[in-house]
Amino acid sequence: MTPLERPRCIRRRGSLLALAAVVLFLTTACGRDAPAESEETTPPVTPVPVRAASATLMTLRPSIDRIGTFTAIPERTASVSPQLAGRIQKVTVVEGDAVHAGDELVRIDPRLAEARLRKAKALVDEKQAVIDRLKHGPLPQEVEIARQGVHKSKTVMAALRSKVNALAELHDRDELSEVKYREMEFSLKAAEADYAEAKARLELIEAGTRPEMIAEAAAQLATARADLNTAQLYVEFCRITSPIDGVINRLLARQGMSVDLSTNLGTVVDFSSLFVSFRVPGAYLAKVGPGTAIDARVVSFSNRLFHGSITRLSGQANLNTGDMDAFASVINEGGLLRPGLACRVRVWLPEVADAVAVPTAAVADRAGTPVITVVRSDKAYEIEVTLGVETRAYTQVTQGLLAGDLVVTEGGYGLPDGCPVRILPERPSSQP
Repeated sequence: MTPLERPRCIRRRGSLLALAAVVLFLTTACGRDAPAESEETTPPVTPVPVRAASATLMTLRPSIDRIGTFTAIPERTASVSPQLAGRIQKVTVVEGDAVHAGDELVRIDPRLAEARLRKAKALVDEKQAVIDRLKHGPLPQEVEIARQGVHKSKTVMAALRSKVNALAELHDRDELSEVKYREMEFSLKAAEADYAEAKARLELIEAGTRPEMIAEAAAQLATARADLNTAQLYVEFCRITSPIDGVINRLLARQGMSVDLSTNLGTVVDFSSLFVSFRVPGAYLAKVGPGTAIDARVVSFSNRLFHGSITRLSGQANLNTGDMDAFASVINEGGLLRPGLACRVRVWLPEVADAVAVPTAAVADRAGTPVITVVRSDKAYEIEVTLGVETRAYTQVTQGLLAGDLVVTEGGYGLPDGCPVRILPERPSSQP
């Protein structure tokens, strides 16, 4: 007996006691224990009334039933945390609120960030003014002032030079002190230096701004703009928003609370789809995998049915039972489902085409061996069979029976071979 057949046998044992009460009557009716009498005095045997159905070729879709629990899908769950330290100024949501991506959840006091932003904007304006001035070059007024400076310093230098030349004769005749003469020479040298400086400044202004100076100013402007972008980000980070569409599943933020980058403020979960987690027995692992269809029936909602399919299996089987945890994705129609709800899961196994199938009620158990009572020439015969898959209404017979054979579904258990039977009208059968 295979592991798949054993539960079926156990279920049928409950009906054996009910059938045992009629065995004595049935065997007596077929004459198995009747006292020996002459053929002339033996009364005719009364056929036993039974119900029967024909073995049929059909496509069976077997399933297994499990208990499951709804859980949030990890990829549809988002934790909310701040991106800068500060103090919470306002909390704009409560647990259970539906939110969209980008909706504000929490606001951190923005005053410090806004001050940094204003300072960064002022620095950018300053650097932009510098580079604009360098690119446009000197103003005509600046050139004219530089020329006048050259002319003035040249005039001063010429006057001092004439004076020194005039004093040189007096110095040679010892009519002028050495100290006074040296002071005049020093004044002349200073005037010559001023003239040279003014002349160089004029030449620089007339030549225009050098490229390396513009490049240096441009680099300083780029740095200031980068600081401005950072300051703008800090202001934006004061608004903590939802990263996804979903529901506030957990909210830890409180007004006035101090936070840093490691503070967990809450969780947003997209409930449009959920996982159903359940265990698949090891005997069915070869028939169950990603894509296997499931139906989840929720008792809390009047046995409402939710359809889905297995998305993933756990990486390791249970060490004690060999069972494997499975996760099936289910569309949350109407938004009724929430993590933690229990449900009954029906896992649909691969279909079996062209199966010789009989109503499950036709299969009985005899000392651990599956048997079926067949009707041939209005007489009952019990035969051993080999079973395959089973649905709620039908069971596959892989050996011992052919399509079209008439099998007893009610009243056939314990009949001796060759016992006459009378077929009662068949009741409507369930779909496979």
